[in-house]
Amino acid sequence: MDYIREFDIRLDKEMFYAGEILEGHVVLDTIENFKLKTVRIVLRGKAHAEWQVLVSGDRSAIKDDQYFIDNRSLIFGKDRQEGPAPILPRGIHHFPFKFQLPQSSLPCSFESKPGYVRYYIKVTLDIPYASPPQGMKYFTIIGPHIDCMDDQYLKPIGALEKRTKCCLCCKSNRVVLQCLLERSAYVCGEALRLKANIKNQNEKDIRLKVRLLQVTKQFACPLILFLIMEKYIITGDY
Repeated sequence: MDYIREFDIRLDKEMFYAGEILEGHVVLDTIENFKLKTVRIVLRGKAHAEWQVLVSGDRSAIKDDQYFIDNRSLIFGKDRQEGPAPILPRGIHHFPFKFQLPQSSLPCSFESKPGYVRYYIKVTLDIPYASPPQGMKYFTIIGPHIDCMDDQYLKPIGALEKRTKCCLCCKSNRVVLQCLLERSAYVCGEALRLKANIKNQNEKDIRLKVRLLQVTKQFACPLILFLIMEKYIITGDY
């Protein structure tokens, strides 16, 4: 709308744990006075899964949605407005809001081709005789909240792999790779320090490539789809 210069949703932070307080405010900058009935806000957490299956030669889509959070609030105006709608004067307006995230474990935010878990704030402006402008703000749920300095996570973890390359009837010498991580839990933005020892008994040079992979499992039950788990693994090619 021409008379709305800015319509924005701002959060105090972008990442949250289950049980925390989510706070923010809606910013509305207008260049003229106009009638505004209500400002409504929705906090929602949604999981969506979808993929193609082949049944008796016909390809069809299996999909489903599941909601973890669906909280609504009115941050301006009244549910049952009597008389004319109030006039919002031109200028910059701030509408604060606050939500208590559920204490129960919430699935972490997640994105993949067959499915996702997303959390967002949706704000709707109810303006008489006009299509209601809407805004959305996505945020991230991380967790569960663990202490990476706990003794159970401070133990080093490692892996050992041996390979023997063959060429026709000839068997070459072995290549032994041993990798070690100093601990098993890390926080977002932290660097992973991997120690790799290679014992190359082959005549050829060896190059080590390290990749960080995210492994997920999805399965379908009648009428319901689930995103089961996610974890990260480090693999090496040589």
